Amino acid sequence: MTGTVLIVGAGLAGSRTAETLRSLGYGGRIVVAGDEPHPPYERPALSKELLGATRDDVWLRFAGFWPEHGIEMLLDTAVTDVDGAKRTALVGGEQTNWDALVLATGVRARRMSGPPGVHHLRTLDDALTLRNDLDESSNVVVVGAGFIGGEVASTLSGTVGSVTVIEPQSAPLERVLGPEIGGMLAARHRAHGIDLRLNTGVEEFIGGARVEQVRLTNGETIDADVVVVGIGSVGDAITVDECGRTTTPGVYACGDTASWWRPSLGRNVRTEHWTSAAGQARAVASAIVGAPSPYDEPGFFWSDQFGLRLQHLGHADKWHAVVIEGDEEAFTARYVDREGHLLAALAGNSSAVLGSLRRELAA
Repeated sequence: MTGTVLIVGAGLAGSRTAETLRSLGYGGRIVVAGDEPHPPYERPALSKELLGATRDDVWLRFAGFWPEHGIEMLLDTAVTDVDGAKRTALVGGEQTNWDALVLATGVRARRMSGPPGVHHLRTLDDALTLRNDLDESSNVVVVGAGFIGGEVASTLSGTVGSVTVIEPQSAPLERVLGPEIGGMLAARHRAHGIDLRLNTGVEEFIGGARVEQVRLTNGETIDADVVVVGIGSVGDAITVDECGRTTTPGVYACGDTASWWRPSLGRNVRTEHWTSAAGQARAVASAIVGAPSPYDEPGFFWSDQFGLRLQHLGHADKWHAVVIEGDEEAFTARYVDREGHLLAALAGNSSAVLGSLRRELAA
């Protein structure tokens, strides 16, 4: 198998597509173009070990892996002027002909403008800049109690002067995990010294040369030396089939930017999580080499917060009831429909049950 595969995006999805192509025997040229100056790295570690200064090596592969496998890793490189009909693109300003194009560009952090000291956390540089801006006396305000906000608050708890979390919903992760689990997480935030402000948002950041205060929508103001904004992501969704193929021949998409067809659900789903990106990348590589292997696995993600390893299986935009077993230190939550069928599940410090939950979801 020969030709050129151009992969736009050097994150997990893009790099995993490249290495899977080689493992499947693809002998042509593979070009991976990323807009960051760093080789592929583990993004989940940014809000945990790297921010907490317990780990600096977050690279997905050792430095020589890419050239050893004949993969051209072009960093800090833009891809523009893509022509699907002619199968060309400008890669770093130079025209490149491609036989297959893989879009693995990911998404961007949703931003709020403010003075210096207001941070967003999406990239390695974001995490390093934030870490360097902190010290043991910093008063930190975290905007958003979702996954990023909760992990940042957990990581910084007890290591800085104070941590305040602002959340417009009535509980952390309420929209994703429901009010029952959200209530448990709220209690855990507060038990670890977090000043959790619910049912309110941010009106403005106050400061000149540096942020000094955060004004809330309820009129209150909070002193802040550092602000971390974690309010989700933005980015175009690319509709693909169960193998990552778009409607344009030769063009594929995978990872956070892909709205993936899930035959088992009968609809397209966009999932911004590690395991989905890896599985979709394998499916795209398989399709490119002519051995399609559709990806239709239940969604899976995890988050470490305040001594809890949260592991979520399945995909449920809505559910009839949540059945919780266990206590706040170790539990399972089953999200079921009206007939009691499992739609999704959450394990909190209960990894041993994941196998049986996977089998139940598959059935």
